[in-house]
Amino acid sequence: MALSNIEKHYNKHPEDLRLLRRHGIVEFDTTMHHLHRFLKKGDFILDIGAGTGRYTSALMAEGYKVKAVELVKRNIDVFLKREPTADVMQGDARNMPAIGDDTADVTLLLGPLYHLIGDEEKLKALSEAKRITKPGGLIFVAYLMNEYSILSYCFDEDRIGRLIAEGVVDKDYHIQTQEGELYDYIRLDDINRLNDKAGLERVTIFSPDGAADYMRTRLNRMSDETFQHFIEYQKCISERPELIGAGSHTVDVLRVK
Repeated sequence: MALSNIEKHYNKHPEDLRLLRRHGIVEFDTTMHHLHRFLKKGDFILDIGAGTGRYTSALMAEGYKVKAVELVKRNIDVFLKREPTADVMQGDARNMPAIGDDTADVTLLLGPLYHLIGDEEKLKALSEAKRITKPGGLIFVAYLMNEYSILSYCFDEDRIGRLIAEGVVDKDYHIQTQEGELYDYIRLDDINRLNDKAGLERVTIFSPDGAADYMRTRLNRMSDETFQHFIEYQKCISERPELIGAGSHTVDVLRVK
C-alpha cells in the first residue's frame, strides 16, 4: 500500500518541478554546497531515491560518475527523457541486491527516508546504504522534520485539536505517523537514535532549506539580487545548531566506520 501511495503522489506532484521553484532552489543549492565540501575528483556516487535525477544530472555535468536508483517508474521516464545517457535503475532503497558491497565513495539518500515509516523501515535503508558505501565513505541522509509539519499543517491549517484528539499528534507534539501515510516526520533525537542503531558516525548535519518553505510567497516576490543573498544566507547558517530541525528538511552527513 505504501509503495502504491508513493507512486500516486509522484505521478500527481512532479518532483522535477519542485526543485526548480525558488524554495526548491534554496534546498538544491545548499545541498550541492555541502556536497562540494566533501566530494573528491574521481569519486563514484550512488544516488538512491534519485527522483527525476536533479542531483544526478548536476553531478554528471561536473564530471562525476553517478549511478541512480529510483522506485517510481514515472520519475525514471522523466529522468531519462532529459538525461538519456544516465545510468539509472528501478529499485527500492531497502533492498538493492544488484549493487555490490563497498561500491560508492558517496551515497545519497535524499528522499527515501521521507516515506519509510518507523525506525525498522528506516534502518533497512540505512543498513543498505552502509553496505554499498566504502569504509570511510559518506552517506547523505535527508529527513522531513516534525516541527515544520506541526506549524504549517497542524496549526496554520487549524487541525491541531482534532489531530491530538485522534492520537495523530502526541502530548509532546510529535506526529505519530499512521499506517498507510505517505510521510514520516521526525526530530533530531530520532535521527541520533537511528545513527546509534545503524552504527554510523556523524560528520555534520545541516538544514538545506531553513525558513524557505515558510517563506514561499515572499521568496517569489524578492528581486533576483535579494534571492541570491537569501541562498548565500542559507548556506552560511545551515549548520547552526539553534536552527537545524526548524526547516522542513534536514540532511545528516554520516561516515561509514
